[in-house]
Amino acid sequence: MKTRSITALFIAAVYVGTVLLSIYVNEIFYDIFVLMVAIGAGLEMCHALEKKFAAPVDILVVLYAFCGYIAFYFIGKYADAGLGIAGYFAVLALFVIVTFIYCGLSKTKTVSNGVTTLLAMVYPVTILTYMLGINYFADPYRVSAILLVFIVSCLTDTFAYLVGSLFKGPKLCPKISPKKTVSGAIGGLIGGMGGAMIVYALARFGVLHCGLFTGREVSNIVHFLMLGLLGSVLNQFGDLAASYCKRKCDIKDYGSLLPGHGGVLDRVDGMMFNAVVIYIYISCIMV
Repeated sequence: MKTRSITALFIAAVYVGTVLLSIYVNEIFYDIFVLMVAIGAGLEMCHALEKKFAAPVDILVVLYAFCGYIAFYFIGKYADAGLGIAGYFAVLALFVIVTFIYCGLSKTKTVSNGVTTLLAMVYPVTILTYMLGINYFADPYRVSAILLVFIVSCLTDTFAYLVGSLFKGPKLCPKISPKKTVSGAIGGLIGGMGGAMIVYALARFGVLHCGLFTGREVSNIVHFLMLGLLGSVLNQFGDLAASYCKRKCDIKDYGSLLPGHGGVLDRVDGMMFNAVVIYIYISCIMV
């Protein structure tokens, strides 16, 4: 428990440091954080898949993360985030071809290796593209979106754990994740919406340079509550998806980099899906 608590403080410090550096120094610090997460999580997925399936070509996954980011950065910086994400997907299409050519010409790799390699490229690397996308929103949306990603995810996980431990009750998906309960899921939703309202309060008073989405207070409250609710739902879906993959790969955690918490992917499995819904929702608001 002590080790887990110390690691949790370290993770919190990394999150806070990333946010503050991206707000007050340069946006590139947030990009670097997401890129490092994408590489770490991608490699962890490769290592998980090779436990039960054909081993992915991990060097291609790493190259894809770098090349995808480069395409995203230049397109997103000089055009917009939407086109940047499209550029990332274009790089994915190119790497589909490269992967199967490589596996076809290799004497040790097969089509099965190509399939698992592409799986690692899509989940988690490509999904994390949406975490990059929110960093390219125009102000005041950018900071609010970044805070929503971190705070909604963290409070969803925290409240799900606390409420689930306290009330227990019926299991949510016992065949996928035996420890998750319905009460914990409800607690997670409450935590997620509470986290969104914290961001609303910060935006309402202009703290940390985050801002509101409209000029009407009621509309803003509704938007933040919806972002908290939807973000929490997707966050919990991401947790279940990660648990399903771990069960199929017959592993407990994706890694051991974070003692008591597992690996990088164990920490961002829900957050990256939360980022997807936040990116799409705020993109619709800005239209």
